[in-house]
Amino acid sequence: MTKTPTLVYALSLSLVSIATLPAQSPGEGGGPPKVVQIIREEVKPGKGAAHAKVEAGWPRAFAKAKWPTHYLAMTSMSGPSEAWFLIGYPSMAAWEQDNQNSEKATALTAQLDQLSARDGELLSNTRGVVATYIDSLSYKPHVDMPTMRYFQVLTFRVRPGHESDFMQAAKMFRTAYEKAKDLPAAWATYRVDFGMPGPVYLVFIPAKSLEEMDQHPAQDKAFGEAMGAENWKALNKIAADSYVNVESNLFALSPKMSYPPTEFAARDPDFWTPKALAVAKMSSMTPRDTTKRDK
Repeated sequence: MTKTPTLVYALSLSLVSIATLPAQSPGEGGGPPKVVQIIREEVKPGKGAAHAKVEAGWPRAFAKAKWPTHYLAMTSMSGPSEAWFLIGYPSMAAWEQDNQNSEKATALTAQLDQLSARDGELLSNTRGVVATYIDSLSYKPHVDMPTMRYFQVLTFRVRPGHESDFMQAAKMFRTAYEKAKDLPAAWATYRVDFGMPGPVYLVFIPAKSLEEMDQHPAQDKAFGEAMGAENWKALNKIAADSYVNVESNLFALSPKMSYPPTEFAARDPDFWTPKALAVAKMSSMTPRDTTKRDK
């Protein structure tokens, strides 16, 4: 293996470093949705706090309407100042049905239109993306998502006609992790179907804390040995020949802007519903307790 830092080696370090997650069964972790709609909002400089305040109105509106479709929100910690909203569906047909249902919900739509108008004043650009999950290019994706706090997103822009090269490289990474066995890692790979010039693949790597990124030096040697010198050579050639570029950015999950299912939020209420807990605590206080607090 070459000692010169290469694109694929740098990516391998990111996969090792941030993905120290316990594997979960489908019943526990739920698994990645088959189809994900990603709404990307580019926030104007200095408008992040105002944007978050407006966006908090959307979950309240959906909760009031008891809307069945949920989503997670996250904000960028690197790259452009963006907020991403991830809406999962079991199929394209389910996405279509959700759109049709929303058109009929006139009261909800009217409220969302007002929020959209306020939101638009704080944004410089928006983009809608729809992507499909690829299980064969993912690794131990059934994580306990309610306990996650971050997503690292790798964006692979592949040269047309080289999709098979990307798939080969992704499978080589997966095989190396399987061979290493004890290396903690997890990721979900999606192919972008609509909304971006393609071919584009998105790799989502969840993390519980940024402290996990400090652990990768001790894991690099084991991963390098599992990959092998010949495979590194092949990966470097694929990167040079097949990728337009690869971008890595870090996002923090935002509970205030998210609309998670009740059972999802209940897995870690201190993070997902802190206000609800505070209200419940105040409600449980006796009059004497309340008086003492006021003093």
